[in-house]
Amino acid sequence: MMRRISKRQIRRYRELTNIAIKYGFGYLVDRFNLHPIRSLTDRVAGTHKVHPELSDPERLRLMLEELGPTYIKFGQILSTRYDLLPKEYIKELEKLQDTVPPFSYTDVCRIVTEEFGMPIDQIFASFSHKPFASASLGQVHSATLQSGEKVIVKVQRPVIKEIIDADLKILYDLAHFANHHIREARAFNPVGFISEFERIIHAELDYTLEAQNADEFRENFSEDATVHIPEVYWDYTRWQVLTMEFIDGIKISDLDTMDAAGMDRKTISRNFARSFLKQIFIHGMFHGDPHPGNVLATDDNVVAFIDFGIIGHLDRTTRDDLVDFFIAISENDSDTVIDVLAHTGAINYDEIDLPQFRFEISNMIHKYYGKSLRYVNTGVMLREMIDMILEHHGNVPSNLVLLSKALMIEEEVCSQLDQDYNLQDLAKPFIRDLVSERMRPTRIISEWMRMIPGFGRLVRRFPHRIDQILMRAEKGTLRLEFEHHGLDHIVSELDTMSNRISSSMIISALLIASALIIQSGMKPFVCGVPVLGIIGFVIAGIFGMWLVFSIMRSGRF
Repeated sequence: MMRRISKRQIRRYRELTNIAIKYGFGYLVDRFNLHPIRSLTDRVAGTHKVHPELSDPERLRLMLEELGPTYIKFGQILSTRYDLLPKEYIKELEKLQDTVPPFSYTDVCRIVTEEFGMPIDQIFASFSHKPFASASLGQVHSATLQSGEKVIVKVQRPVIKEIIDADLKILYDLAHFANHHIREARAFNPVGFISEFERIIHAELDYTLEAQNADEFRENFSEDATVHIPEVYWDYTRWQVLTMEFIDGIKISDLDTMDAAGMDRKTISRNFARSFLKQIFIHGMFHGDPHPGNVLATDDNVVAFIDFGIIGHLDRTTRDDLVDFFIAISENDSDTVIDVLAHTGAINYDEIDLPQFRFEISNMIHKYYGKSLRYVNTGVMLREMIDMILEHHGNVPSNLVLLSKALMIEEEVCSQLDQDYNLQDLAKPFIRDLVSERMRPTRIISEWMRMIPGFGRLVRRFPHRIDQILMRAEKGTLRLEFEHHGLDHIVSELDTMSNRISSSMIISALLIASALIIQSGMKPFVCGVPVLGIIGFVIAGIFGMWLVFSIMRSGRF
């Protein structure tokens, strides 16, 4: 592709192309010009296609799962990009299974020893040889500390970073190729997307970042008796090893086991929902993947969160915008909804068809306005809003896309726990408190105090900037740039007109000059007529016919 590739990379490229062809995506191999990299044996023998009865989205999911951890994570990130893929692909990629066979206990001991500089049996009093969970990036073992606490230990898969880095080089190659040779791909900035994916997956490989997320969650819920966040044991945590408190709980989707344990499903649903609303509206930091495997129910109907690899953040301004958004929806105020979307940067007034967008927003609000809150799914509503924004070429911030996905998962789980569950009803106190908090004098004064330093800098710099403008004006170096909109068509028409006038003048000059040459009797002659005069008339005739043809072809004559 764009760089010299090693033999190992060539083998990976061949594996990638063969698997793509096997699942019926040979046209992508053609589009990215990957056939030359295939071995002669593969090209002659061909590749047997599998699952022809399945849809394209289903085969794409199976292909990514077979390609391994990098592509599984890549597919999971793609499942949040409604602007890149149709809905049926998004829905299918959300099913990607991040489960792979476990690696050996020997590798576990080697990695732990490398990270801590001592054998595993000197660190832990006991350590299970078999993991109770295994994923593409690592696996989880139960263990006991020397002090007696039961813990879980997440150990990173051997050489997974090298595998991911090698696959990232291929993805960068494909992105650069798409950027240079596939015109329709440029609008989606493929290189930028792979760069963002690289940042996300490298963050997941650093277990100390996940530990920091867990610590922040634990601090946020330290005074909430209905939520439990596992403690991180930092003395036993490194870049490839994460040690946390063991939580003896029941998966929140295991309804039969919870019933047998005498747990109250309604209370668990309410605690789960309230904890999520606190994350969104109070903490500004939410769990980005609250599927049933990452949420447990424990004694006294307490909800416990685990796995803090995917976390979303909402700053104060975004949280205020969310409050305004939900209030505007409840009051059937489409104009305020549009203003909020513009403030978040999701839409640009200059780049959308505002009357049409307002009409569609009003229709969506009417769809939910007046309907019983029990039948309103907030996550689905946000998803519809995002789809509408993207149809109008808007740009939804990635944290809001992640929030909509997390809300859909949360509402689905809570609805299974409690048929009367209603997120918007539970959200009312949080929204009311946030609105009241915004109106408090202390909040207003605090915001003004934060603005004072910036205003002071503006006042101090203002004379200097005015002086710079005047100096440039005196020296004649002051430049004013104007950008016109909607004049390209007029400029193009003027260019065409001026070209035709110029061509007509040249043709006229050739005709007059040729006539003068013939009249003068300038040698040499052909059939008694000067040669230069004949050549001039021929050239003028050719130009004239070309000019008439261009005018006829334009249809404006």
